Amino acid sequence: MTEIILTNPYLKVDKKIVAEVYTSSETMDNLKILCDVHGSRFPGLPGDKNAVDYIVGKLKEYGCENVHAEEFTIAGWNRGPATLEIVSPIKRSFDVISLPHSIGAEVEAELVFIGPGAIPDYDEEKLKGKIVMVTSATPSGMKRFFHRSEKYMRSVKAGAAGWVFMNHYPAYGPPTGGINPVIPAIGISYEDGSFIERLIEREGKVVARIKTTDKNVDTPTWNVIADVVPDNIVDDEYICVGSHLDGHDISQGAVDPASGVAVVMEIARNLVKVKDKLKRRVRCMTFGAEEIGLYGSYYYAKAHEAELDKCRFMLNLDSAGGGGKKGLNIHDFPAIDVLIKKWEKEMVAEIPTKQGVSPYSDHWPFFLNSVPCASNSDPTATRSGRGYGHTKYDTLDKVDIKNLHLASANHTRILFRVANEGGWNPKRKTKAEIDAFIKEQGYDRTIALADEMRQYIKDNYKEIHPETMEWIKRGGAW
Repeated sequence: MTEIILTNPYLKVDKKIVAEVYTSSETMDNLKILCDVHGSRFPGLPGDKNAVDYIVGKLKEYGCENVHAEEFTIAGWNRGPATLEIVSPIKRSFDVISLPHSIGAEVEAELVFIGPGAIPDYDEEKLKGKIVMVTSATPSGMKRFFHRSEKYMRSVKAGAAGWVFMNHYPAYGPPTGGINPVIPAIGISYEDGSFIERLIEREGKVVARIKTTDKNVDTPTWNVIADVVPDNIVDDEYICVGSHLDGHDISQGAVDPASGVAVVMEIARNLVKVKDKLKRRVRCMTFGAEEIGLYGSYYYAKAHEAELDKCRFMLNLDSAGGGGKKGLNIHDFPAIDVLIKKWEKEMVAEIPTKQGVSPYSDHWPFFLNSVPCASNSDPTATRSGRGYGHTKYDTLDKVDIKNLHLASANHTRILFRVANEGGWNPKRKTKAEIDAFIKEQGYDRTIALADEMRQYIKDNYKEIHPETMEWIKRGGAW
């Protein structure tokens, strides 16, 4: 039997890209500026616009074209001090933080603990009028990631008066993460939450008081857009690659998301160097305000809706410079999987793949618009939660340059091939096919929860907080 030897038609391009990536510190240099100079880049803080200006300057320096920032206004949020006190059967206070989009309010009620909060635990008879504490862990037996926002919405629908989000990882402090402006919501550490859990077990009934002083306000933020334009472009199709820029205000957000931004910038820098071999335009982007509602990618998809039919592929690189293998979660486009497996051998690289989708990052508005898309992923890894993610410990020291290099080398070469592939034919989805896949993945009920929660508030709240009413009028923009 004759062995078939696979040749690499882009060997010279691969060598040029890999050599440049692995002999440069550019990704880490950029990451240091984004994190140490510009901080969290949270909308409304100075680091957001300052980081945007820095990225625009670097992408122009790299030789990208059409480099600019697109400003838009979001329903933003200003943090204020937050407290949690046990008022009976003992007196004790804890270090806590408000969760983004929490309203400013004060509530005193019995505190109940539902552990990781499996779906049957959100029982109105058990939770109505109570302060609900739930951990960040995914309940045992669930086949999908059980996101914080879903736990919050299910608690509100069950009548909760306040919400406490407990980190299930020790030694990382209180977690953060966006919710909706309905009831006061705070994050608490594993250690303090565990103390409260033991107190409930011992005493039976624990009464607590939450006080938050936050404000929901309109805030400007920005997407950055830059194009790598081939010397000899063959048609008007294009490819998108992006990562959100904003971290949470309590942290540098080094892994999530700034490592992904640094990789996107490195992809732009290296594709410019091989644009004489490139056939289609590659659009490199950073998105604003992902952490509190995917605002940037939703804005882009709406503002550029007329041209999305020309987007042959979108690659989301949120947190791409973290640990793990640099493969792809392909969002239900099997034809792409076939090509990736071919390119994996051609590139002599390890690019594990899977098929799936979730509504929690910037690929989502593209997926809803039937753009073939994927996200950086390690399908071989077992995920149990964020670890230090969404805490103040997501800092620059957590990022290893070898992971930045690997992500840059793999994804630059994948995008080059997508841009040049003559046999690119992933079938775009109809709305019915999109809805069916969402249901198959288990997120159809999740998506419906926001509307159900709004209706619950209208039907059951005697008084509605002004910021909650504004959110209802906006149709859930917060």
